[in-house]
Amino acid sequence: CMGLLNVHLEEVAFSTIRTYNLQHATLQEFLSAEELKCLPEEKQVRFWSDNMDNPSVAMAFRFYCGLTGLKSKAVQKAVFSGPLPNEIDLSDQSLLFLFHSLFESQNIPFTEQVVQRLQPTLDIYASLSPFDWMALSHCLSKCSHLQEIFALPSMIPINYIVKICQNNPFLVKLVFGFNDFSINDAKRFVQSIQSLEMLGLTVEATSLSA
Repeated sequence: CMGLLNVHLEEVAFSTIRTYNLQHATLQEFLSAEELKCLPEEKQVRFWSDNMDNPSVAMAFRFYCGLTGLKSKAVQKAVFSGPLPNEIDLSDQSLLFLFHSLFESQNIPFTEQVVQRLQPTLDIYASLSPFDWMALSHCLSKCSHLQEIFALPSMIPINYIVKICQNNPFLVKLVFGFNDFSINDAKRFVQSIQSLEMLGLTVEATSLSA
């Protein structure tokens, strides 16, 4: 157990005070989520209502979603009842955080309920990781009204777009944004057209530097 802890010694008067913290923050966040899920429901609601804008509890909330499956109607209402943004960018990734949380919960009925409130156009101005796209496609495949997606092309896995398209019959356009249209970008764009046009999508390119 001591291998997981940092021990801090402080000499006070004629005694030594020992304090401890976990060496890895993720362990502390997991244990915090485990503790929170054991609280009475009203205390869970109060904590998340007061702290959802605090980035230091973001990972703990994702663990909490996985541990509880977001089964509490009161927590659902407290955390997910507000309006949803229609874009993901470097300065505001709250929508991506929502996708992560819903993905961790694996609560399909509630995910379907939340994502139906999304606007029909989604703009993604940040380069997403493969895990980001996995969480995003998990959520977007549970809605049926998307019409257009704008995304940076560098990290967009075609198989996740296919998954999103399967449940979104009105999704007709995918727009790629390029800072500069290099040869590698052009090759990637052409490859994407060949894969995505078979799905009935119109694929366009636009310059972000214009």
